[in-house]
Amino acid sequence: MMMLQQQANDHAYVHTLAVTDGHARQSCLALSIGAHLDPGIRRKHRPNEDTVLITHGVMPFASPEPFVLLAVADGMGGPGHGQEASQLAARSLVAYMSGSLSSLQRPPQDWLSQLTAGVQYANRVVYERNQQQQTIMGTTMTAVMVTDATAYIAHVGDSRLYLYREPIGLVQITNDHSVVASLVAEGIIAPDDIYTHPKRNQIYRSVGSEASVEVDASAIPLAAGDILLLCSDGLWEMVRNQQIAAIVTTPMLTPSDTAHTLIQAALAGGGEDNVSAIV
Repeated sequence: MMMLQQQANDHAYVHTLAVTDGHARQSCLALSIGAHLDPGIRRKHRPNEDTVLITHGVMPFASPEPFVLLAVADGMGGPGHGQEASQLAARSLVAYMSGSLSSLQRPPQDWLSQLTAGVQYANRVVYERNQQQQTIMGTTMTAVMVTDATAYIAHVGDSRLYLYREPIGLVQITNDHSVVASLVAEGIIAPDDIYTHPKRNQIYRSVGSEASVEVDASAIPLAAGDILLLCSDGLWEMVRNQQIAAIVTTPMLTPSDTAHTLIQAALAGGGEDNVSAIV
């Protein structure tokens, strides 16, 4: 099953998936997923350049292996092209992973390499479309594949993946490939300056801008109670980490409710960009 979302009035998506632990088959993690998007306040009359991807299935090995693939892509490139780039990248990732997984006879040695190759394939597809159309479009992509009680992560750009885990709290897992993040790392500006700096929207790495792209790859073993948040910069630029942590830990909220509440917080904070969230 695959679902791509781009419109503000799309319904939330909720799915519960039992993901087995390859080292203890008698136990499992139940994943509940919710997603919301909104074009934002300042851009509500323009094409939504964010795309959210949710797809899941079961790999037909000797011991069937369920998985879920999630991604947030935030496109750029001018009127219409940002939307085209993010949606094309998401569809290309699904196409690559579907073809790759269907050809496997047994679980691969390295799921992370599979996912990274999928993002690199998406990069080639968007880049080739640029060459054909003489356009300059690109997109961020933060992709997460969950299987065998592990989250495998492939990341390009300044969309983000957060993990909330007790008692540690909220942790940003991905690094922003942006000018302001580099300035913070070099000690030139303070961390809080990223929200107001004139170059805050400039990224130096994206899917589709060049013939090849370097993909940040990592993996996180998951535990019961963990909360993952994938989001575009339209969310995290409007909602600070402390507020994000408070929202994702609000009692009695479903993942869909949480995603919707995060979106509403971004709109209340100004809604300067398209905003998307998967919880």
